Amino acid sequence: MRRLAALARVIDAATDAIGRRAAWLTLIVVAALFLQVPLREFVHFGYVTSNDLGQILHAAVIMIGVPYAMRWDAHVRADVFHQRMTRRRRAFVDLFGTLFFILPWLAVVGWFSIPIVVNSLRQLEAFPDTWTPGYFLIKTLLFVFILLVGLQALATIARAMLTLRRDDASPEADD
Repeated sequence: MRRLAALARVIDAATDAIGRRAAWLTLIVVAALFLQVPLREFVHFGYVTSNDLGQILHAAVIMIGVPYAMRWDAHVRADVFHQRMTRRRRAFVDLFGTLFFILPWLAVVGWFSIPIVVNSLRQLEAFPDTWTPGYFLIKTLLFVFILLVGLQALATIARAMLTLRRDDASPEADD
C-alpha cells in the first residue's frame, strides 16, 4: 500500500508541476490573440502567425489543463450527488468511473489518433488555411493528453483503492 500511495503522490506532484507551468501559457495565448488586431490593422503582417501560435498554445493549455483539473477534482461531474456521498462511496465512484469510462475512452482516443498523429508528424503538417508550420503540434498534443490523463487516472485509481482499503480497516471511516 505504501508503493500505491507513493505512486499517487509522484503522479500528483508531476501533474501539479506541469499544470502550474502550463497555466502561464494562458498569458501568451491572450497576448498572441490580442496582437492580431494591431498586426492586421497597422502592420499588415504577422497576424496570421499570431493566430496560429495562439491556437497551438490554447490547445496545449486545454490538453494539459484537463489532467490538472482531474487532479484537483475541479472538473465538471455528471453525477450531482458526488459531493453528498461519503468518502468511501466517492472513492468507489471514482474507481469505477476511471476503470470503466476514462481508461476505455482514452484507449479509443489513442487507437484512433495514432494514424492521424503519425501522418501529421511525418509530413510536419502546416495549418491548412494559412500554411503556417506547426499544425502537427496540435495533433501531437493528443498523445500528451492521453499520457497525462492516463497517468492522472492511475493516481485516481490508487487514491480510491487506498481510501477503500483504509475504510475497510476502520469502522468509523464514513465522513
